[in-house]
Amino acid sequence: MLHNTTDIAIIGGSTAALRAAEAASRRAPELKVTVISSEDHLPYELPPLSKIPLSSELDIESLIYPSARALQEQGVDFRLGQSATALDPRRRVISTDQGDLLYRAAVIATGCEPIMPPVFRGESDVFVLRRFEDSVALRGSLADTGRSVAIVGAGFIGGEFASTLTGAGRAVSLIDLSEHPLIRFGEAVSTVYEDLHRINGVNTFFGVGATGTVERNGRRFLTLSDGREVAADVIVVGIGVRPAVSWLASSGIELENGILTDRYLQSCQGVFAAGDAVRWPNGRFDATMRIEHWTTAAEQGRAAGLNAVSFIEKAPLAPFVSVPFFWSDQHGQRVQWAGYQTAGQPVLSSRSDDGSMFFFREGDFVSGVLAFERRQEFVSLRAKLRQPVAWDQLPGLVAGLEPVIATVPVP
Repeated sequence: MLHNTTDIAIIGGSTAALRAAEAASRRAPELKVTVISSEDHLPYELPPLSKIPLSSELDIESLIYPSARALQEQGVDFRLGQSATALDPRRRVISTDQGDLLYRAAVIATGCEPIMPPVFRGESDVFVLRRFEDSVALRGSLADTGRSVAIVGAGFIGGEFASTLTGAGRAVSLIDLSEHPLIRFGEAVSTVYEDLHRINGVNTFFGVGATGTVERNGRRFLTLSDGREVAADVIVVGIGVRPAVSWLASSGIELENGILTDRYLQSCQGVFAAGDAVRWPNGRFDATMRIEHWTTAAEQGRAAGLNAVSFIEKAPLAPFVSVPFFWSDQHGQRVQWAGYQTAGQPVLSSRSDDGSMFFFREGDFVSGVLAFERRQEFVSLRAKLRQPVAWDQLPGLVAGLEPVIATVPVP
C-alpha cells in the first residue's frame, strides 16, 4: 500500500544522485525531491578514499558534500539507510525495504558494485574500496605496520592505493592477471604505468592470477597461478565492478551491460538514469558507451535531474553529450584521459621531461588523449575535444610528436 508520494524520486546516494537533486531543486524549487540511498550518510566524496594518506584521519563529516547538507536544509528528503527493491514504471512506484513511493519522474543512480572473486569469499581481512566503511575497516586492518599487503587488480583504484601505501613507507605487492596493466590504452601507455609503480618501490606481479591462500607460521600468503607466493596478511581487491541493476529485473527497463537509455538519459517514460551503470548514445562520438568515472557521473546526474523536471513540466528534453574524462593521482603523478577509445593503440606520442602524452585517432579526427603529467597542455586539449579536432591539426597543438610502434595487441 502506498504511504507517500514525491515529484522526483532519485535512487542512489552517489555523486550522480546528488547532482540530480541539486539540478532539479535549483530549476524547480517548488517540486518535492526525494533521495533514496542505502548509505547511512549524506552523499560524500568517493575519490579521496583511495588517496588520503594513512597518517591522516578519515572523517566522514569532512567528506560529505556541503551542498548535500544545504539541500537537506532546503527540504530535499534524504531517505538514508533505505534500499530500493523494485521499480514499476507503469504505476510509477518505487518499492523499498521500508515501503513504497509514488513518483512523477525518477532518476536511477545506483551505480556499480565491486566484484569479489569466489577465491576470497569467507576470508578475513579482504577488502574492496567502494564506500566509507570499506576504507575505515581497511585502515583499521593496516594499523599494525608489520602486516603485509597484497593488492589484486592494477587498475586505477588498485594503483592509487598502492601509491598511498608506498607513500607511507609500507611494502605492497600489486597483482594483475594482465601481463600489461592498462593494455586497453596500448603497450606504450602500459609500459609507462608499469614503470611508474616499479620505480616507486611497488612489487609487481603481472600476468598471473590469484588462485588461493595458505597459512604458514601465523602469516597468510596469496598463491599465484605461476606457483609463486606473495605475503598477504591484508588483501585489497580491485578487479572491477558490475552495474547494480538486479533490483530492476522486473521493471521492463532494458538492461544490457548496465541501464540502456536514449540520448536524453531516459530508460523508459519518466525514468532517467545517471552514473556508472548507464549506457547511452553519446552524440559527440556517435557511439553508445558506459563510463565508470566520477566526472561523467556528476555531469549525467545534473542532466538527468534537469530532464526529470522537464518531463514533469512537459518541456523539451535535452540530449546528454559529453567528452569522457578521468584522472588518477599515483606516486605524485597525475594520469588523465579525455575522449573516447574505440580500439587499437595510440598513434602518436609526445614525451618530455614534464611527462608523456599519447594520442588516439578515429578516422580523420583525434578521438582521445592520455597524459602522464603535462597538466596545462592536457587541460587545453581536453577543452578543444568538446568539438571535433582534425588529426592533421595535432602537430600545431603539441610539440615533439612521434609515431607509436606497437608490438603488443590491444584486446
